[in-house]
Amino acid sequence: MKNRYMFVRVHYDKRVASLEPLGLEYLVACVKAEKHRAFIFDESIVSPFMRFKQLLNKVDKNGVTIVGFTVMSNMAWYIIELIHKLKKARPWIKVIVGGPEVNINYKDFCLDEIDYVSYDNGLDSFRKAVRNEFDAETLKECTGFAFKYKGKWVINEKGTPISNYGIRPDRTQFFKNKSKYRVIAKGCFSVLKTSFSCPQQCKFCISRQFNSCTYKERPIDDVVDEIIKLDNDKIFIIDDDFLLNRERVKEICKRLLKAGCKKTFMVFSRADSIVRCEDIMPLIYKAGFRDFLVGLEAVEDSTLDKYNKHSSVELNKKAISILRRYRMLCVGLFVINYDFAHEDFMKINRFIKREGLIWVLFSILIPFKGTAVYEENKDRLYRYKYRRTDGTHVLMRPSKLPMWLFEMEFRFLYYVNYPRIYWAGLTGMFNRKYKNR
Repeated sequence: MKNRYMFVRVHYDKRVASLEPLGLEYLVACVKAEKHRAFIFDESIVSPFMRFKQLLNKVDKNGVTIVGFTVMSNMAWYIIELIHKLKKARPWIKVIVGGPEVNINYKDFCLDEIDYVSYDNGLDSFRKAVRNEFDAETLKECTGFAFKYKGKWVINEKGTPISNYGIRPDRTQFFKNKSKYRVIAKGCFSVLKTSFSCPQQCKFCISRQFNSCTYKERPIDDVVDEIIKLDNDKIFIIDDDFLLNRERVKEICKRLLKAGCKKTFMVFSRADSIVRCEDIMPLIYKAGFRDFLVGLEAVEDSTLDKYNKHSSVELNKKAISILRRYRMLCVGLFVINYDFAHEDFMKINRFIKREGLIWVLFSILIPFKGTAVYEENKDRLYRYKYRRTDGTHVLMRPSKLPMWLFEMEFRFLYYVNYPRIYWAGLTGMFNRKYKNR
């Protein structure tokens, strides 16, 4: 009998966003392409009561033989506990793990109760494993794959960097539950990826480590075709900096306009890329790119230098001004450093008010394992556990404030700034001002 697959996304904090499980949708597409059955169980959109029982019911009802988990850093602890419970309740189930945290720190997941660890750059090895029913001789040839053989772990090297997955995601789960996925005050967005890794070297960012630290772009034809065929009028492109290659951006915009595509896009971008693309902003706006999540990070050049951001406060201000001039939304992303004093928190708040930012996000610096920040600050780590790597916990000892006061100052930023976002949601500001019509 062929294997039957269930891929699990565990619950997480959805106050800011509940996003489409794109990574798992790619895996479902791979399994179905190999003529096996697969579906997604998304804990984040089901009732919080008796979650584990719901999971077991799905396993039993569908005759599932392999359960896969996508692992984000802050949920790794919960997933490991969940696997323990699953193996105890259904010992015949095979477990495979993958996802961002596994991709970087895969050796940490070679545990007794896990059967397979998938961390390759692309999907070819996973498809090969599925096609051959996870046969041990086949797995020995699968790059970016770890498995147990004769009681010992075999850990294969990653394959070469990729520029495409070679398959489109199976979005069945998303469209069946579309009303349950949304971004605060903005609505429901489909998620799309058009490039891999990042060429920048920001010390705190884990994204550069993906794809073997090699930046690659999907072919323009493939990107535009997927956008046009996506049955949703809002799309969130999750590349680290969509505006990085301005000629590519111009070509994508021109093709979308030629096709008569009327969709609204949300993207990540750096301030310097926005400034570099200032002259093509009218084209970008016309093509529907209206919502920019900008890594402003800090309001002092000295802090930006610590992050190895290769940016400046003046550049940040100019990027905000450009977006406002062309009627685009700037979502300011800020990183809170452990060297902050009270005045540093106040400077961020004053900067937000002075620049007229409504949508903002704050994160306490996370020394992700695998980044330069982690290696440089090992001696400062404080209660470093997976469950605390969510951007809201103190993971290093603050140098200028007591721990309790540092945490209170951080929460103050949200208490002061988030009422404006909720008001924007109540008044429908995003659709009125920024939606492509």
